[in-house]
Amino acid sequence: MAEITVDFAAAGRIANRVELKGIRLTEFSAKCNPKMMGTLEPTIDHDCAVSGREGTALEIVCNYRFAARIGQVQAADAAITYLLLYELQGNEPVSDEDITQFALSNGVLHSWPFVRELIYALTSRMGYPPYTLPVFHFRPKPGITGSTGKAAPAQQKQDTPGQ
Repeated sequence: MAEITVDFAAAGRIANRVELKGIRLTEFSAKCNPKMMGTLEPTIDHDCAVSGREGTALEIVCNYRFAARIGQVQAADAAITYLLLYELQGNEPVSDEDITQFALSNGVLHSWPFVRELIYALTSRMGYPPYTLPVFHFRPKPGITGSTGKAAPAQQKQDTPGQ
């Protein structure tokens, strides 16, 4: 299951002040083992981070690594990087931690559909059954204080079949 833990209040303080201006595929590489046939057993790793901030411009880079096996043999591999361009509105100062939480959550939120489409088309073109990435799940950080002033209850991770 694709999942990250986020401070929603911190991410929200930035999300309320930005406009998404562009999403660019900046790096891509892929390979497959053409002798392998069957159903893919994939893994995907990701990270999103601020790559630039100047004036009202905010740039976030999201890196994805898709790897798939068939049994014990590596069948497919892809590295994908997206650059997300935002415009930050307003003159109020913003904290680095809020920007970091925004990059972690909204970077994934905005680039995940593009990664999903790319992996689906790529696996199909490699001759495998098309693979659909699962829905990405965001979990609140345990103990983060919300607008009520009370600590949010810790969330238990639940694995649901098919996710």
